[in-house]
Amino acid sequence: MSLEVRGLSHRYGSVVALQDVSLRIEDGEILAVLGPSGSGKTTMLEILAGLLVPSAGEVVLDGQVISRPGWALPPERRNIGFVFQDFALWPHMTVAETVAFPLAMRHASVREQQARVGQILDLVQLGGYGQRYPHELSGGQRQRVAIARALAPHPGMVLLDEPMSNLDARLREHMRVQIAQALRHERVTAVYVTHDRTEALAVADRIAILNVGCLEQAGSPEELYRRPGSEFAARFLGPAALVPAQVLRRTGGDRVDIETGSGVRAAAAAPGTCPVGQTGRWLLRPEHLRIAGEDGLRQGEVPLQAVVSSATYLGSHWQIELQIAGQPDLGLVCHHQERVAAGQEVQLSIDPERTWFMP
Repeated sequence: MSLEVRGLSHRYGSVVALQDVSLRIEDGEILAVLGPSGSGKTTMLEILAGLLVPSAGEVVLDGQVISRPGWALPPERRNIGFVFQDFALWPHMTVAETVAFPLAMRHASVREQQARVGQILDLVQLGGYGQRYPHELSGGQRQRVAIARALAPHPGMVLLDEPMSNLDARLREHMRVQIAQALRHERVTAVYVTHDRTEALAVADRIAILNVGCLEQAGSPEELYRRPGSEFAARFLGPAALVPAQVLRRTGGDRVDIETGSGVRAAAAAPGTCPVGQTGRWLLRPEHLRIAGEDGLRQGEVPLQAVVSSATYLGSHWQIELQIAGQPDLGLVCHHQERVAAGQEVQLSIDPERTWFMP
């Protein structure tokens, strides 16, 4: 099942929640809609589900318009499953009864219900839990019941609204793998709303970033992380320093030579349309940087002087926060295996092959 939103907008009185959003979701694709609170994620999801009627634009499901201003196809006629943020399990129903409910509503036979419930509970690793009630389950188990209920009637699409926000960090890491596996096993198209960039990067085939109701950028996780199209997208997807720079020359393909405001020269990747003289930002992420030791710079690396602001121990590494020398308003983060004292001057080495110039 494919879905397309065309010029989708929605207002709550004078407040614009969505503004001219256009997207296409391919059959079997998992799209993560990522953004901070108030970016319009839930509004978009409720329009896709048929719970809200858009103020402008339309939603097209497999070539059929299902939402437009003034009208929306009812949710029960959309063949779409929904996983709620709070799971929304019925306390008086067992796990098996909960998962069977949408099948019963579609008039499946008892035999068909039993077969599908057994199949889907095995898929989410809850075989043998069918006679338990929600209060007898852990948070992760309740979440898997909610996913099983959404998948049980073979929907064409599943919408997931912050499905792991009520789970602790360790459980979220485990559950995001299980969710992705279940969705791909069922070959179902999915829209996964989250504010957590790690979830989006781990689960999705593509990510759509929303910011104050507008679509900031859409693309594969790797594309958005390595080559963001805006400062908001760059910072929202992970630690990022955006150094003012200018293109000196194009060197072929997507490569350019740049110079920063402090005179540092380096090579970087850049959009193919980026002309000589273009100003912009040089994107530096922690994995692009290292503190040069006694061996100094390696071949091809670019030096950058910095001052250590702080060092935080994270188990596998120290997270070092730095300020670029002479530019106190521009901070960097890098990972290092040893502690470095605050106030210490260090030489950073940058691998320019992995960096990105953003006009």
